[in-house]
Formats: sequence, C-alpha cells, structure tokens
Amino acid sequence: MRVLFVTSECAGLFKQGGLGDVSYALPVALRTLGVHMAVALPYYEKIKAPHVACVGQLAVDFDRRRELIFVFKTSLPGSTIPVYLFRHPLFNHYKTANMAEAFAFFSKAVAQFYLYANPLLGGPYDIVHCQDWHTALVPMLIGEERKVGKKVGTLASAQVRTVFTIHNHLYKGETGVMTILKLGLPRSLFHVYETSLGSAIKLMREALEYADQITTVSPTYARELITHEHGDEINAVMKRRANNVVGILNGIDQHRWNPRTDASLVHTYDKGSVKSGKSSNKHALRTSFRLPESSGPLFGFVGRLEFRQKGLDLIMKAVETLATQNFQLFLLGEGSAKSQLKLAEFAKRHGNVRFVHTFDERLARRVYAAADVILVPSKFEPCGLIQMIAQRYGALPLVRKTGGLADSVTDGKTGFVFETYRAGALAQKMHHAIALYLTKPETWQRMMALAMRQDFSWDKSAKEYRNLYRKLLTP
Repeated sequence: MRVLFVTSECAGLFKQGGLGDVSYALPVALRTLGVHMAVALPYYEKIKAPHVACVGQLAVDFDRRRELIFVFKTSLPGSTIPVYLFRHPLFNHYKTANMAEAFAFFSKAVAQFYLYANPLLGGPYDIVHCQDWHTALVPMLIGEERKVGKKVGTLASAQVRTVFTIHNHLYKGETGVMTILKLGLPRSLFHVYETSLGSAIKLMREALEYADQITTVSPTYARELITHEHGDEINAVMKRRANNVVGILNGIDQHRWNPRTDASLVHTYDKGSVKSGKSSNKHALRTSFRLPESSGPLFGFVGRLEFRQKGLDLIMKAVETLATQNFQLFLLGEGSAKSQLKLAEFAKRHGNVRFVHTFDERLARRVYAAADVILVPSKFEPCGLIQMIAQRYGALPLVRKTGGLADSVTDGKTGFVFETYRAGALAQKMHHAIALYLTKPETWQRMMALAMRQDFSWDKSAKEYRNLYRKLLTP
C-alpha cells in the first residue's frame, strides 16, 4: 500500500501549529505498520533540510502562463520517509497576500506530479491523503468525479483513492472566483456563491464534494459537523456524505513529549516524582516572570490567540469573576495585534496574570511542566493536542465538552470538563479546581497519576487510518 500525504506544513521541516505535528507523526506511525509513505510539501524559504536533491521539474499552466516548478527530494528528519518539496516563487512563504491562490496552484502542481511522475515515484500511489483547505483541490485536479450519490468512474478514480482530512473547519480557503479561472478550469466544476465583493468559492467545500473519503480529527468533531452544530454549508455537505465521514482521534509523539527526558525543563520528572518535579518547574517559571510564590494552583494557557475559537473571552471574564480567589494564570501564545493588545492590557490589570506573546515551544514545555491546570475552554476543538500533552506532563486539562476535548478528557478523573460555552460555566469549574487543589491534595495526586498514564500515542490512530485505506482499496 502506497500513500502520498499532501500537506502545507510538517514538523522538523516547517511547522505553524498542530497540523505540522500530525503531518510528521502520522506518516511515521503508518510507516512502522508497513505502509509505504511519502510527503508532498511546498519548499518554503524557511525550510533548511539537509541532503536535498533536485529530482525533476514540472510544467504547470497557471494564469495563462506555463510555470516551471522544481521538485526536490529529502527525508523526514529521523526517518527514511521521502519528502517531495515543490519550489516556485509562489511557495517561498507560507503566508502571502493571496494564500488561497498560492495553495490552489500548489494543489495543481501536486496533481500533475502524481499523474505524470510515476517513474520518479517508483510507481503509482494507491491513496492520496490531503490535509485541510490548503490541499483541498487535489482530488478534483487528479480527476476525481463529484460525489453526488451515484456510481462514477474515471481513469483517475480507478487508479487512486483520495482522502481529505478536516483539521479545522473555521479556515475554508475562501477566495474569489478568479483563482480557479487562473487554474484553467471551467467555473462549472466549482460551487460558486455570491458575496458583496463578487463571486467566490471555498476550497474546502470542493474537497468535501470530490474526495472518496472524508475524515476529521476526532469522533465527536465528525458528529458535530454532520449534525449542523457549527452551522454553514460545510455541514450540509457533511450530512449528505455522512456515510463517507469518519472521525479518528489524533495522537501525540509520546517520546517527544516526555517530562522525564525533556531538555527544555529546569527539572525533569516522571510519574513517581511528579509532585516535586512540578514544584521545581513552577518555582522556576514564577521566578523568570516575576510571579510571586503562592499556595494556590497555577493555571496555564498555551495556543493560538484566536478569540473566535479558543475561549479567551471566557478566560478573561472568568478571571474577573474569581478575582478574590487564590490562583495564578500564565498565558502563552501568538495572534493578531488586536488580540495581543487585548490580553496585554488584561494582564496589566491583574497581578496574578502573566502574558507572553510568542510562539516558543521551549517555553510552552516549561508551562506544561509548571502548570497545575491547562485551560482549553474552546468554542469548538476539532481534536486538540494541548490537553493530551498537558496530561502527559501531569497538568490537569480544564476543557469544554466539544470535539476531541470530549474524547480525551474525563471529568473528575483525568481533568475537568464543562459543557455550556459561558464564562460562568468556566468560572464555576475553575472554582471547583481551585478548591480541590487546596483542600484535597490526595485526590489531586490521584488525578495527576491517572492523567499521566493515559495512552495518546499514534499507534491506535495509525491502525485506524491503515484500516481505512485498506477498506477504500477493497473492490
């Protein structure tokens, strides 16, 4: 079984967030199960990979010009999995003035690479697995027919099966209709809609219409998208194609996220020494950021400063409500200038709050090791890795019951769970956590120990993907 894994980021080469972690760990886990994997990725200027060789070039028509794309080959760091890097000026940077246009062009390049480079690849791939909106046009561009409930068959459909994974439906790759016209494709292939600025499409919608199989990154998130909980036309397509939708919970690399071997920590620890280890790391973090010593719990937040999704508005209101209680909060993340200013002003008003605006994995690891509770009060969360990493480091996640958070945290056992997306519900659960920490240390220790025993490795998820691939390939 041969799988081409198409993505916009991959840890070890170029990482923006959780998708990068998945795009590294899942191919590695599948390779250990005997699946022949290869990764396709834009060759951004920031990628500094060793042992890179140019293996060929592609001529791709775009915007009425013939463009040359140079294809390089390297390997995933620490593995023998081949990575094909696509070099073109439009792919120099991840964020561009028109990201949707750049990734539509990347999708066309990958499609032509698949269709015409079989000798280079060592033979055709059985599965093309595309990740999120950036790669959403690949199934159609390969030659897949629109899935409208009837049996269809093209040469491409007979040769390959396509899988599309939704990592976050909030980002759909919305763009003007001119983008698809630059690809040289007829407008009739797309689901065009009208806006105040003119005709537009959503790249993600096209993958949902054309791919053979749709996956999401947790079972609960799949159900939410099918039952209209997030409410837009994406849900309507998901509901229509419900028989082709499956949710598979992401995992984490438990060797990489390990407090016993983590070089970023001031003091390493394991399940047997978690109490003293967290105490030492907490003292170090407080000292570094001038937080006074306290007998109360330290809450942490690590993630994108995305107010539309991550529940930061709830956190701010809940802290105001709990102002007189004995706790501290450390916020770490990167976001828009508006989000940064809002949280910086919030931290200035509260002596028990610290805010650091950066994406810093070493500091994030120190926060996991220092925090007693990690807050993940998301409005929606397709999967979430934060709550899994937190448990690995003995920090109890406090989450809203949605998506992958609902699938990976058990209230009162491995963390704290609230349901309604309201600041009052979060404040009530934070109050419960504070009281438990201060008055029932034995219960807290038992919860920490159980959380650290949870198995969030990629083994189970990889087996589910392998079984899914096999099912797709069964006549």
